Amino acid sequence: MKINKYISMLLIALLFLTGACSDEVKDSSIEYPNDVIFNELELTPHTHKIPDAAFSSKAFHNGSITFNVKKNADGTHTGFALSSRNYRSYPWSLSTPFGYNNPSSAQIKEAVDTCIYSVYSGTYPNQLGTFSVVRVEGDEAYFTLDKPRVVEHILVANTTYNYLLLNYGSVYSAILDANTQAFSPVQADGSAALTRNPNIPDASASKFGIWRLPTPNGDLIRLDGQQILFKRQKGHEAAETARGAGKSETEAVADSTAAAASAVTGYFKLTAKGFKSGTSTGSIDYYLATRPNVAPAPYDVWNVTQGFWAKADLSALGQVDKVVFYLDSSDKDANGNMRTPPYFCIDGIRLSEE
Repeated sequence: MKINKYISMLLIALLFLTGACSDEVKDSSIEYPNDVIFNELELTPHTHKIPDAAFSSKAFHNGSITFNVKKNADGTHTGFALSSRNYRSYPWSLSTPFGYNNPSSAQIKEAVDTCIYSVYSGTYPNQLGTFSVVRVEGDEAYFTLDKPRVVEHILVANTTYNYLLLNYGSVYSAILDANTQAFSPVQADGSAALTRNPNIPDASASKFGIWRLPTPNGDLIRLDGQQILFKRQKGHEAAETARGAGKSETEAVADSTAAAASAVTGYFKLTAKGFKSGTSTGSIDYYLATRPNVAPAPYDVWNVTQGFWAKADLSALGQVDKVVFYLDSSDKDANGNMRTPPYFCIDGIRLSEE
């Protein structure tokens, strides 16, 4: 049975109507926003699907959107996949002492996909039913509209994959290495650095482990760790510059301290670019994770890795017939390529009424 995403509003309306007279009921109507919510693309709970080709979804009142998607040879996808997954933990099968001793590539992929295709929607299970997991690659993460319309807003969220990596890193244990800002699987005495699963409130010792989440780009460290290393690097560079200029050690330390204090980094950014008849209508940035003073206003005061569905306003793009999505992060390799996995979740695309 299809679960309508507007069910809560409907129940409230029905409760109200039961207390009204028959004439009032006859003249009453329930107004729903003109959203595309993937409801007609129902999935079995806790599954995901990569469509074989571009697919469409209708808005509640009028209009429709077509979503681009491509299956890749390596088992990933580009563009828009469909999901109803809401897993919010590190994969137990890849973590110590619960997991495989020597997991195969297929077992690793199965476990990681559980996180990639899950939305991290906070403490409570996801209430939005079917949604889309978008993988950004080149210019291929886009949707087109049946005719030029204003996209008032979209609902966006982090995948569980990115939420855990940005908040904790690829490995999470009881011991944090101050030099590398990575969590260590062993303690100083050589014993396992077991710690509680960060998303399992159970205090039972059986829930303690070393939690792992592999990525194609090797082990990643959390955003806070990235900032600590960045501050350390800038402080060292300032001190060396001061010494090279003949300043005293006291002055070099002061320059180093000031440089470290002002150095900020740490973000994961979504960019939406609008087009109408092939002409750009502008772009809008939205931060799925950021640390204070990293992003421009109004995000400069944010200190968050988003763990819930939230509204991203796209109305400033004006009338569009195509929207293309891009991702960027502060974690880059030596060639300037983003190391953060290029995924985000989308739902509730609200179109203007025309």
